[in-house]
Amino acid sequence: MVDGLKKIDWYRLRSHDGFADDLPRLLRQARTSVEPHEELVRHLTGDESEVSEATAAAWPFLLDLVAHDNTPSRDWLLENLCGAIAVAGGSGSDGVDPSWAPAWEASKPALLALLDHGSAAVRRGVLFMLGKGLGDSALVLPALSRRWEEEIDPATRLCVVIVATEFAGRADETAAAWLRELTVADDEPLARMLVSAATRPDADVILRALTGDLELFLATGSFQMGYEEVLEHVLWLVGPKDFDGMDLVLALVDVLPWRTEALDYLRRLFERDTTDVGLVVPFVPVWIADPDVRLRAFAVWLAGVARAREYRDLVAERVHDHSVTSLGQKVSTLATSVLLDLG
Repeated sequence: MVDGLKKIDWYRLRSHDGFADDLPRLLRQARTSVEPHEELVRHLTGDESEVSEATAAAWPFLLDLVAHDNTPSRDWLLENLCGAIAVAGGSGSDGVDPSWAPAWEASKPALLALLDHGSAAVRRGVLFMLGKGLGDSALVLPALSRRWEEEIDPATRLCVVIVATEFAGRADETAAAWLRELTVADDEPLARMLVSAATRPDADVILRALTGDLELFLATGSFQMGYEEVLEHVLWLVGPKDFDGMDLVLALVDVLPWRTEALDYLRRLFERDTTDVGLVVPFVPVWIADPDVRLRAFAVWLAGVARAREYRDLVAERVHDHSVTSLGQKVSTLATSVLLDLG
């Protein structure tokens, strides 16, 4: 590391916190101490869509640090510094310095070598970087194949599939073909769900996984997803394929553990764009009379957003519904407001 650091003119590089002349000292110190970690974060990370020229220059030295087991708090550096940089680098933003892309591609052999590390946490950290940093999948996919064949940790196996779906979800046909050829056993329903969503969406496969045990998603390190994030990722993968993602969301409305997430998804969708609202409006008469206050409140709101005047009388009946939603809103108050909008 020391010789490599000397070959770079750090004084001419800009970091996210000014000039980069202090980086060689911080990087050397990080080999034996956690003391420079916060300063490294300040110098090497900015907004989540920015990568500076100094960060690109420091990248191979950061990977050298996380590759050594004796680096203090190596896992912290891997997740909080390297992971954040990979996310920013893969954002495609104008804030990413042009020097980042070649630095990222040049680092892939070193990253892929770490997939054989004895620590599952390190392997998952590297997979997270590969899935967020993206770029060319040519080197990555063969390495994922080897990891899939050898990996025994369930959470890390799921991470392998997540990485491939990150590529496939961004129109990487080679990654999509890799997923189509992947053999996934029935006892890995979450991996089967992601493969299905990214290639040949199958409602039964997806619903089976979503209505099962999702705890494994919480054990995937930086890939960690809760219910809402899992649903967003699956629907992003499904995209404009033959299978209609709206059918999936509507099916999840009837699954109690998923109802809140499904309704929240529909609300966010229609707040942005009401193009598909006509697919959901026919459910207003059923939902507005449901015992679940979540459905009643959503049905009232939906009638307003869709300007569905044919349901004005049903909304009027809710003016005396004083049930309160989890957000502290009375259905009656919402109904009164919607009636005014409907005229």
